[in-house]
Amino acid sequence: MKKPGHKSAPGKDKKTTSRGQAQPQTWEDYMEGERYGTGEKAKRYYEKAGDMYNKACRLNPDDSDCLYNLGRVLYILVDLTPSATEKLKLLDASIERFRSAVSIDSDNVDTLYNLGQALTTHADLLLDGVEEDHDEDEDDEDDDDDDHKHVHGHGDPQERAAGELQEAIALFERCYVIQQKELNSAVKEAYSGKDSGSKSNADSVPKVLDEEEQQELSSSAGVLVETLISASQALTSLAFLVDTVVRSQKYYQQAEEKLDVALRIANDKLLWPASTESQSSKGKGKGVTVEVTDFDASDDIVPATRPVSTFREAEAKSEVVSQEEKLCDVHLQYSNLLTSQSNRFYQDTNQIPEAISKRALQHLNTVLTHRPRHVEALCDKGDLLGTWAQTLAATDKSSVSASDIEKSDSGSLDYGTSAVVAAEPSAKGDDKDTVSNKVWRLFASATRAFLSALDVEPQNTSILEKLGDIHWSRSQLKSAVAIKNRPMLLNNASVYYRFAWESCKEGADDMVDQDQRLEILMSWAQVLHKIPNKEEDVIRVLKQWKRLGGTMDLLDELMDDPHQEILQKEFIMFVMELLAKSK
Repeated sequence: MKKPGHKSAPGKDKKTTSRGQAQPQTWEDYMEGERYGTGEKAKRYYEKAGDMYNKACRLNPDDSDCLYNLGRVLYILVDLTPSATEKLKLLDASIERFRSAVSIDSDNVDTLYNLGQALTTHADLLLDGVEEDHDEDEDDEDDDDDDHKHVHGHGDPQERAAGELQEAIALFERCYVIQQKELNSAVKEAYSGKDSGSKSNADSVPKVLDEEEQQELSSSAGVLVETLISASQALTSLAFLVDTVVRSQKYYQQAEEKLDVALRIANDKLLWPASTESQSSKGKGKGVTVEVTDFDASDDIVPATRPVSTFREAEAKSEVVSQEEKLCDVHLQYSNLLTSQSNRFYQDTNQIPEAISKRALQHLNTVLTHRPRHVEALCDKGDLLGTWAQTLAATDKSSVSASDIEKSDSGSLDYGTSAVVAAEPSAKGDDKDTVSNKVWRLFASATRAFLSALDVEPQNTSILEKLGDIHWSRSQLKSAVAIKNRPMLLNNASVYYRFAWESCKEGADDMVDQDQRLEILMSWAQVLHKIPNKEEDVIRVLKQWKRLGGTMDLLDELMDDPHQEILQKEFIMFVMELLAKSK
């Protein structure tokens, strides 16, 4: 994640950079930081824009536009901030400004929508266990940095999150009512004078609109789809949170109904240019011929060195709203909803809902059919298949004995020490349709999904860490094929964790906070601990972990964390003993 850069006050005269470009002076200039994506320059410009909007709001506290823009800048900064606690502070400040703007202009859909988004993000962070840091001097009138004040108070995090999600859902509903009326009016106006165009109906014969009229309609349709997706996301989070199964299923059903409406809008021929290529996504993914059980493909891949992207980023993003992009967004949320529903079903019944997982996978494959290099869809697919495999492995009764596993750890096998990632282990030679083989194929497909994502973003620390996690998880399976390939899997896990550590250490991916760095180092040390003759490397990595802030208290938290699935308790105890001896 980006570190805040040095902010120098602009002088009276306009200075120019070495390239002859004028330095920004007004808040509109600083908002141009958006051109720089997620870079440090963008963060500096957004911070400066926030400072200037804050001063303007103090001069005119009843200016709803100024309050909205300040809230928007603070919300944008959330994505550029590494610390989860700082994210909450920014969100608190953003929510406060959006609320003030709504109190002045209650029907401004931009403010209503952004307030709903900020509340949903805040609730998700609370549910992730992030705690707010209430500074004792936060109410100091002389403190210019009052954008970090807390506005939600104390209370049970889950109760607060539920309240925020319900408020967000209500805000999105208000947005939808206003936006739907605007869209219906725009359609009638665009198609006035022709009976077949008086209604938004996919079966009508539409009047041919000029380019400007069509862009206005697709833009209005696009924001309506975004509102429905956001409402579905909030409902999905609330569905997983509530206590009773009945309430949970009610919210999941409402979330899916929002997406059904969004998909109809995204497929309405009257709202989108006729030249749009993607018209085959009707029926929630059922119309796309994608093999859902694609984990049956070959396990073999070519050995790879340090990943290097073969793809170029687009030079500029078109301002025209793309129907295909909106369809992909809807299918991604369908997958997120179904994955959440699958996890909740397993939590409630301790049964594996494979039918729900297959539906989620189908939606992801629909996205990847249109956009094979869609990183979010690839990572979601990897997570879905990996979790599916992990859950299924817990039910596998055909595992080999502990003695066979001990033999594989005897040191007689070649674990390798190369920095080259080995070829993907193969399950060939055993065609029996057993649970173990299905688990293996699911894991293999999850691995391929993450590798495809890495090919697009080779310096993405989180993807590298995921590949380390998944190779580690596969190495711990108790099937014959896993034991046979265990040395290769451990070696690959070690290589990917090292790549992840080097990526964030060298600044190639600075959107990584301290917690993730500690997590990577501990996972890497655990893998090395399982590889013979790596004792010195284990100590070296653990020393780095300790220098970075690793403590005995943190190890205690890891021992008690029920959601922690990668680190084994035996290894955590081993590290505790080392720390105790070093005192």
